[in-house]
Amino acid sequence: MSAIGAPTLWAASARHLLRHPAQLGLALLGLALGVATIVAVDIAVASSGKAFELSMEAVNGAATHEITGGPGGIDEQAYLALRRAAGPIALAPVVEGYVDVNDQTMQLIGIDPLVDTAVRGDTTSLGNVRVESARADQAGTAVPAGGGSAPTVVRGADAPPSRDSDGRAGKLARSASGAEQPPARASFDVASRWFTQPGTVVLAASTAQRLGITPGGTFTLSIGGRDYTATLLGQLEGTMTGYETLILTDISQAQEWLGLVGKLSRIDVRVPAGAEGERALARLRASLPSGLELHPAQRRTRQSLDMTAAFTTNLQAMSLLALLVGVFLIFSAISFAVVQRRRTLGVLRALGATRTGVLLMILIEAAILGIAGAAVGLLLGIAIGRELVALVSRTINDLYFVVAVNEVLIPPFAIVKALGAGLGVALFAAALPALEVANSAPQLGLRRSVIEQRAADASRWLLIAGAVLSGAVAAIVYLSERSLLAGFIALFLLLLAVAAITPAMLRALAQGAARLAGRFSPMARLSLGDISASLSRTGVAVSALGLAVAAMIGVSVMVESFRESLRAYLERTIRADLYVTAPGPGFGRPERRLDEGIVAAILALPALADHTESRRVVVDSPRGPVPIDALRLARSSHSSIPLTKGDPERVWAAFEQGAIVVSEPLSWHLQIGVGERLTLQTDRGPHDFPVAGVYREYGNDRGNVLMSRATYRELWQDDAITAMGLYLRPGSDLSAAKEQIRAISRGRQSLAVTSNADVRALSMRIFDRTFVITRVLYWLTAGVSAIGLVSALLAWELERSRELAIVRALGLTPRGAAAVIEAQTGFMGVAAWLAAIPGGLLTAVLLITVINRRAFGWMIDLHITGTQLANAFAVAMIAALVAGIYPAWRAARAPLASDIREE
Repeated sequence: MSAIGAPTLWAASARHLLRHPAQLGLALLGLALGVATIVAVDIAVASSGKAFELSMEAVNGAATHEITGGPGGIDEQAYLALRRAAGPIALAPVVEGYVDVNDQTMQLIGIDPLVDTAVRGDTTSLGNVRVESARADQAGTAVPAGGGSAPTVVRGADAPPSRDSDGRAGKLARSASGAEQPPARASFDVASRWFTQPGTVVLAASTAQRLGITPGGTFTLSIGGRDYTATLLGQLEGTMTGYETLILTDISQAQEWLGLVGKLSRIDVRVPAGAEGERALARLRASLPSGLELHPAQRRTRQSLDMTAAFTTNLQAMSLLALLVGVFLIFSAISFAVVQRRRTLGVLRALGATRTGVLLMILIEAAILGIAGAAVGLLLGIAIGRELVALVSRTINDLYFVVAVNEVLIPPFAIVKALGAGLGVALFAAALPALEVANSAPQLGLRRSVIEQRAADASRWLLIAGAVLSGAVAAIVYLSERSLLAGFIALFLLLLAVAAITPAMLRALAQGAARLAGRFSPMARLSLGDISASLSRTGVAVSALGLAVAAMIGVSVMVESFRESLRAYLERTIRADLYVTAPGPGFGRPERRLDEGIVAAILALPALADHTESRRVVVDSPRGPVPIDALRLARSSHSSIPLTKGDPERVWAAFEQGAIVVSEPLSWHLQIGVGERLTLQTDRGPHDFPVAGVYREYGNDRGNVLMSRATYRELWQDDAITAMGLYLRPGSDLSAAKEQIRAISRGRQSLAVTSNADVRALSMRIFDRTFVITRVLYWLTAGVSAIGLVSALLAWELERSRELAIVRALGLTPRGAAAVIEAQTGFMGVAAWLAAIPGGLLTAVLLITVINRRAFGWMIDLHITGTQLANAFAVAMIAALVAGIYPAWRAARAPLASDIREE
């Protein structure tokens, strides 16, 4: 017999797909959601990271290196000495800090345009801009410099009467350039106001518009609780990528605002290429005073982005989980499509269709489905990603560094990944059923019993595979001590084990329930028996739902365990009656300091019994930046710090003598323990600190160092205080003490004065905000599995229409037919939940003891409640019962005669 031609096969394929649009649409939607979660996470992470990179590039410009000092900054005298020794190397002083403008966080950059252009390029140079004054007679002309680059436009404004500011600290830094006057090519009006008028700043035009500030207009900057008035001198026009979150001002003005008079935040360095530049760099490094270090310019950017690596990896793993559920969905949809056509395909094979032809037809169908689903998922992911950007950037601001994302970035790799994931998942899911139908003998393809027998046999093999996968999980966790990637591999293998075990468990539960229910109702026995007898349809759908529910149980137990551990930690550590803090964005920012006069007045309050003092900064070390909390502890504070390693009496005695106590995350990441030493860069040069103990801490996944404030003051010459904890005398009025502190600070500095309950509540709000993203992603995963169940049950019930019609003809009412279908779907929801419980709890243990430990370094106590399992049960039942609504409605309304006649 001659083989059937390709047109006949494709006609049969198109006819089937067009006759089942709902099933096709559900499959597309499920795949699209799986792909969309990956795209959305990629967009959110890439947008936040790129915004920070662009901001850093705008700040660094063409600088190749930077010189940094301690939290107190670099003395200007050191800059002058380095300037004389620099030779062909260009140096530019910078003062920077974070400020709040109209409830938006921005970075203040103080520069000296007279020397800045030699390091950073033309962008920030006043001599390379075109000025369009608000008055026509002040209009300047565009005079590009440096080889004809396009000019940047600054729109100036009428200047109020200026005053000489030569006495300000920035003159010392500027004098090293040898040029005390603005360049001749610059607009004299704007340049003179930049140098002499207090409070002048320059913003990107888009930023000024967003903040509602016009040239010449004034606005308020808030820095460490103090308000300052700034005047918008001009706007950077055109495409100023990375400048949207920056405020540029004169270096001396930034020193005044940030409390760094006579100090610099860093010195940017531009080293010429070639051997001469390398020799000059070596000479510069050798001439550095004690306490200063020279680093590549990109070091800060890399270190900051490395902080978020574990956080973003967790997000990407959650997005891949949704796609993993999508694999089962597509497998279910395609295998159903094959099963539904078993008679047609069997006839075509009997009439001469080749195995290759049938195999190619099914795989090409899957490829088309995958590409279409990926395209829809890409569009949906872009839409979700735009919303997810805000959540991700807010979490990064809460936990890591300040970043403002003003543009949503769609990385090209995300598009490639989306198309590849959609196509790959569809082909992978289609491969098994395609091979099965292509290799089956034609006469066997006509028999449903053969397919179900194979499904039953496969469930036994999958049960064995699940046991093997579980063993592999244990081996991977045991053999990989610190690898986060290995932890995620173990997590995915565990979830696959849940999916592999579920079909056999469903079959056993359905058979047992059918025998038990058969004693009371033959209809119940028939309904439940049909679930196990149709394992080729029900097994995959329930596996997908079980996998999603297991992931939901695991994530919810992990989140709740983390929440309870944090709550217990806060109750133990937050003991002072009141906390007084210099407000502002960013951890360890030097500009966050309490006014000395205010501190003295607070310490004189009659109600004060004792207090703690804290200076929070970030210092350099050979192993990267290290956050430090320099503490003056109250008498009762020692017991509030939960030590996990070290004898308390010895730890705190050594602490007062200059030893440090490190947090669990820092101990984990740096692999440092009690008795070892940590080298930190101080103002006196590198210093080795002995580690006296390790303590539990959840506030910073980078890790933290506790140090005596006396030791910190001696080595860094910094007397500032970031925060205070106040212990009041028994019987003191808390509200009255708050009002007294506010009265002391009124008109001087706006302080955050909070009770211990307020601090705990704020910490828990930040925690809940952080895990909003996780909850969004696992609800998306649950949505994918629910769609898969709807698709599977719809196909299954449509196949059973003849069987249900016969039962109805024998006396089953329409309402009874609908109840039977809902009972079947409800039973499958219960089975998925039961299968998910052990897997979900093991997932939680893996997330807590392996993933979180390796990603963030902290230990979390396991907390399991009935609410977590009850919520998972509700999700499984809702998904199952909703999935049965349409089949139940159709079974109740379907015409009996046509369904009985239909084969």
